[in-house]
Amino acid sequence: MPPLISPTTVWALLQATIVVAVLLLISGAGNPAMTLAGRGDPATANAVEVLVANDGADPGRRAALIASIPNGFVSVMGYRPEVIDINGIVSLGEPIGACSSPVHLAFDMEPTCKGHDFGYDLLRYAAVIGAPLGEWARPLIDDWWYAEMHERCDRTRAGLSGLACHGQVLATEAIIDVNSWREGNGPPIEENPWRYLGALALLPVALAAVVRSRRNEPLHPIGGLQAAPAAFALTR
Repeated sequence: MPPLISPTTVWALLQATIVVAVLLLISGAGNPAMTLAGRGDPATANAVEVLVANDGADPGRRAALIASIPNGFVSVMGYRPEVIDINGIVSLGEPIGACSSPVHLAFDMEPTCKGHDFGYDLLRYAAVIGAPLGEWARPLIDDWWYAEMHERCDRTRAGLSGLACHGQVLATEAIIDVNSWREGNGPPIEENPWRYLGALALLPVALAAVVRSRRNEPLHPIGGLQAAPAAFALTR
């Protein structure tokens, strides 16, 4: 039976995957722009933990949130966090925060996005004062945001609308997780695009080398690396 996928195609895809992996390494993706050891600034670390704490029934949560704002945050970041309601629980958020996810959030997620924006600004603040939080902080903030968005879906949607809402949140999770990894789980600071453009500039060269190597292979390779495509033949 003829193969469902050409062995040559499978082998080319494998080589392309290796090329992409090398480009990611060259670009520095997944590597933090600074050392992220330990907890970082104690006051900011505490603010993150208070923000994401699941203690909505605590009558002292409002006071604890306000007290947790680092002393220099307002002057450095240029705004005072506002007290907001996220799924019936008092929280803090960036006053002009908005949902800037790559996935357009058609369902009302603005309160959760304001809280997430404030969490990211805590990461930025700690970096600005020279005591960035460790790699533990950003995933903690992201996971808290995801949980709050799913909770909002449960509270405001049902049936097919609810499934669509949860699906949109899952898509957002995938993209944000990749972006957080790409930035090494460090503070979401502005990046230099030239290293990525430089890496991408090597892509045509790498692909041309792959195509050239394929053209130079004999029609019936015997042994060695050139016989590798045969191992990937997929039959019915």
